[in-house]
Amino acid sequence: MAFDLLTGFVRDVRAARRTANEIERLNRMNDGELAQLGLVRTEISGHAFRKHFNQR
Repeated sequence: MAFDLLTGFVRDVRAARRTANEIERLNRMNDGELAQLGLVRTEISGHAFRKHFNQR
């Protein structure tokens, strides 16, 4: 059981890191580039969290 908690924690830390990197990458894009992805700037965080935390 403790091992499952530890692996879950590590998995969440990795997902958080990927989410932060995705947010940073998307924030560097201009509005036109975001539009090509079907995003507006206000949707960046939600998009990144869904992408990396809803994979389970």
